[in-house]
Amino acid sequence: MQNDANAVGGEKGINIAEYNLSNRNLWSFSLGGIGRDMAYALFNTYILTFILFTRELTDAQFTAITAIIVVSRIFDAFNDPIMGVIVENTRTRFGRFKPWILIGAVGCAAVIITVFNSTMGGWEFIAFLAVIYLLFSITFTMNDISYWSMIPALSRNERDRNKLTSMTILFSSIGAGIISISVPVFTAGSLTLGGSTISAYKIIAVVTGIMFVACQLMTVSRVKEPVFLDNPDRANLGLKGMFKIIKNNDQTLWIALISLLFNIGNALFTSVSLMYVYFEFNYDGMLTVIFGVLAAVASVAVNTLYPKISKRFSKKNLLSSAIVAIVAGYALMALFGALIPAGEDNQWMIKFGLMVVAFFFVGYGQSLFYMISMTTFANTVEYNEWKTGERRESIIFTIRPFMAKLGSALLQLVIMFIYLIVGVLQYTNGISSLEKSANLGKITAEEKLGEIQNIIESVPEAKKIALILCITAIPVVFLLSAYFLYRKKIIIDEKFYAKMLEDISQRKSK
Repeated sequence: MQNDANAVGGEKGINIAEYNLSNRNLWSFSLGGIGRDMAYALFNTYILTFILFTRELTDAQFTAITAIIVVSRIFDAFNDPIMGVIVENTRTRFGRFKPWILIGAVGCAAVIITVFNSTMGGWEFIAFLAVIYLLFSITFTMNDISYWSMIPALSRNERDRNKLTSMTILFSSIGAGIISISVPVFTAGSLTLGGSTISAYKIIAVVTGIMFVACQLMTVSRVKEPVFLDNPDRANLGLKGMFKIIKNNDQTLWIALISLLFNIGNALFTSVSLMYVYFEFNYDGMLTVIFGVLAAVASVAVNTLYPKISKRFSKKNLLSSAIVAIVAGYALMALFGALIPAGEDNQWMIKFGLMVVAFFFVGYGQSLFYMISMTTFANTVEYNEWKTGERRESIIFTIRPFMAKLGSALLQLVIMFIYLIVGVLQYTNGISSLEKSANLGKITAEEKLGEIQNIIESVPEAKKIALILCITAIPVVFLLSAYFLYRKKIIIDEKFYAKMLEDISQRKSK
């Protein structure tokens, strides 16, 4: 039996070394995020774009697709706590997390490859989408809950946890960034794989599915879970106990609501900006990539530097700098988009360049905001232990994806109203028809791009201004709400967290 000097808080069988973050665990866990976020970004961010540019839809069919996505994401959100209970009660020789990480990755990869290679159309495709979206929700949740729940289990040291969280988010951002670059570049414009959007998505889906499984295999095979997680004396937890834990943890509930507001505000521009760029500038995916590259640079900088800057500045001060950057960036983008004409000579380059620079500040602010919310989420595990004597990592971390998915469902409704009000379908249907013809070899890729350019030039200026105002003003409202809620309701700052750990240690040493 371990003596008190070698145990954390005197817990039986828990060696201090089990709580130290090894380089092997740091790199094997965080690198696994590349493939999984490639898969999530492809399906969650681009499934609607894929449908709009490969299928001709009526308003009724588009509304039905939106309903499928919204209902599936709400189901997915409520499925998260159930999956959390399953993970919490799992006992295997491979640990609590690894079996679900691998099963979810393999199943989800198969779903992604299937949907993006489908040739169905019309209402038949919509019925197929209803089934496939449900399968995606189930399989990705298996992976997502178990993967993120492992973070607080790998270390109790806040510095190590910040490092692990920032590294994981960094590589997850790289994975999402790969998709954010490859999908626009290789599905629209002169570099389209196979000459059409349809063939391009097929190839990207297969590569993404393989990467998802490969990266998660690395995590499963190389990460070492602390032995105490498989303690047979650990009590099983039912749904009633799960809801009690969530209800009694006020800090988890507040950061969950903050995350809900943040997720909607953060994702709206990314989801609609591709349409705006195509209509305002050109049907060329490279332009949307340039938008994303500076934001990605800002994100990488934040994730890399966060462990250092978090030592010098409090979370609330860092959050204030983040919201200032977000509001300023979006305000400048709205002004540039509404006031500078893009159709005269090379003036569009000036407009485009100014908007890209403004979005850099948005990317910095949103990345920092996300990092702070994630580390705060992790710290509510200790808050739960401080209040109740139980950690329950899997239960606490079900709330994060629950709010992310609920937010994405609400986001989809916002996008639907924007597209229907602006009248986007009449232009995407024309583009989709041309993409089908190119995929069947009826027209050349060059002929297709020429006809698409004619469609783009027919979009009225008023509709383009409406798009840019929607995707800058609406995010600011949500992100400001999240900011003020964090300032008012979150009490776990650096001093409070240190005090919690001290109290927990003293309590267990008695």
